[in-house]
Amino acid sequence: MTMPRGLVFAALFILSSCAPRAYAPRPASNRNYLPHLKEIIKGAKEKLYISQLYFHMDETTRPLVFLLNEAVDRGVEVRCLFENSVSYNAEALPLLKRIGIEARLDSGDIFSHSKFVVADGEKVIVGSTNLSSASIERNNETNVFIRDKKIGRWFEEYFTAMWNNGGPPSGLTSGIVTTVENSFADEALISMFEGAKERIALLIYGIKIYPGETENPVMKVLDALFAASERGVKTEAVMEKSDYNETLNQMTDAAAEYFRSRGVDVSFDSEKIITHAKLAVADDSVMVGSSNWGYGGFELYREANIVIKDEALAKYFYEYFLMVKEQGAAK
Repeated sequence: MTMPRGLVFAALFILSSCAPRAYAPRPASNRNYLPHLKEIIKGAKEKLYISQLYFHMDETTRPLVFLLNEAVDRGVEVRCLFENSVSYNAEALPLLKRIGIEARLDSGDIFSHSKFVVADGEKVIVGSTNLSSASIERNNETNVFIRDKKIGRWFEEYFTAMWNNGGPPSGLTSGIVTTVENSFADEALISMFEGAKERIALLIYGIKIYPGETENPVMKVLDALFAASERGVKTEAVMEKSDYNETLNQMTDAAAEYFRSRGVDVSFDSEKIITHAKLAVADDSVMVGSSNWGYGGFELYREANIVIKDEALAKYFYEYFLMVKEQGAAK
């Protein structure tokens, strides 16, 4: 008998709340991403795997090539996997290969939107940051640095599966961290929202709503969010307001109106800063990763998300949420 997927994630989530704390994941958001990324690259001893939407060669990422070259010279197996449909990924491959990196584009069968780096099956940085100057130096981005062998091996296994065009491993829990399998981001959010008692705070970059499609994963997530609001949970969202992408603005405007009609407090970030973060805080639980709120992000794409149950980390990310909200209010 196969357990329904929602119950699978709920079971993992309960395990994370009961597990003893063995380590402390660290936030690596905004300008703190690059130091953590460099730490992982410099400390790699045997394997270094990078899965990214793209590698944009610019003033911020070029120095990373030198660090990767040094890793290769130390005897580290360095592999990079990028999304096939991004034109400048193909332009980056020759340079990376020239210095001994195994670099390739994905097969093109599935859109690869995940953003993580794993070293030696132990150190991981995962979240929303792309490898570009804009993302690393200017955007609002949410990431977490984790040092844990069980979680590290999971991401190593996930990368290897993508490298070989295979399916993702099943999600697992280690301590306070739960990995979220592809197409389970919606179930992770639903579990968080159903368990929330005091507050839910969301940073949403991209969202597409599907009114009337009751079985659509986005609408199921929204049902859980609105139910939380109706039972008295403080629910807030900050969405991206772009100064150049009108299509994105049309989708977020529609979503904001829909959220407000169901009692969710919605505001927008500052148009001067791209809020590319994907963040959910529900009481003492946090979800960060790469998934946007759409059918593709919840069901179709290769994504990388994690849920962490930790009071201190939840407090940090809620304060981060308030910072982004204040940026929007000050525009």
